Amino acid sequence: MPFSETDIAAALLALGQSDFATLQLLDAALVAGQHYPQLDPGQPALLLGLAGPDQARRLATALVAAYPPEHPAILLAAGQRQERALSNLTAPPEPPPGAHLFLPPRAGAATFEALQDVVAHLRAPDGCPWDRALTWEKLRPSLLEETYELLAALDACDARKVLEEQGDLLLQIALQAQIASEQARYRLPDVIAHIVEKLIRRHPHVFGEAHVSDEAEVLANWEAIKAAERAQNGEKRSPLAGVPAGLPALAQAEAYLDRMSRLRPAPPQPQPSPTLADLPPGTPVTAEAVGQALFELVAWALSHGIEAESALRQANARFAAQVAAEGWG
Repeated sequence: MPFSETDIAAALLALGQSDFATLQLLDAALVAGQHYPQLDPGQPALLLGLAGPDQARRLATALVAAYPPEHPAILLAAGQRQERALSNLTAPPEPPPGAHLFLPPRAGAATFEALQDVVAHLRAPDGCPWDRALTWEKLRPSLLEETYELLAALDACDARKVLEEQGDLLLQIALQAQIASEQARYRLPDVIAHIVEKLIRRHPHVFGEAHVSDEAEVLANWEAIKAAERAQNGEKRSPLAGVPAGLPALAQAEAYLDRMSRLRPAPPQPQPSPTLADLPPGTPVTAEAVGQALFELVAWALSHGIEAESALRQANARFAAQVAAEGWG
């Protein structure tokens, strides 16, 4: 860090506090260049050396991804301190070049590491007997349950419930990773490193030199990169092989159609089901015809930008509410 102990001491003197159990010292320019601040919002942080208003604006944009807009931000400049809300970091008077920024900790633990520490404690010898008895196999039903609860919250567009259900789903990941660590299979940083590397590799138009013109070209490139990865690994398989076999049938049909649309243009869908429309009157209806009609309906819905699985789930909810309103029981 290009700051001396004198710079840090001066900032702490202006802050009027120096007896921290922990204190993160960060270069303001480094954090301003990040899209998500790589710090622990549950610990105090001192960001050193603001270069001026433009950098302060970029810094505030990064920080509000981890802190609420009203979180206090204390500017330290010329031996003076000024407290303002993080969202007003660049309000007049603007931070002068060379100012420092102190961020008090958020209330409560707020990092994935904090969650993993709690999970590791639950699994430790002095932890919870129920959590200690969990295995990957035992977690399978709860993973599905928590996923569907999150889907229900998303369908309801209930932000507070989505927040809660996302936490429950994160807990499932933390538990699975902790069990893997205990069994020396892999550790949480391995999971994160793998997905970060994959995202960077599969987005050369963001992190590399590739250029794309629209979303369709992004998806086509994505499939081409995946095909190259399979070829490099010596894999020969259908482009649909990665779609989970355990998906609900409607969701699986959507995944199949979406995957293939990235590899070849999807044919137009002028009506929900040509199969049923072409059946002569009195023709016996077979399971094959119904299945094909449902597949065509999924394709027709996708061509109109509608996800059939969610649409049916919402229709189910409306039907259940209607039945409940009829006063049964």
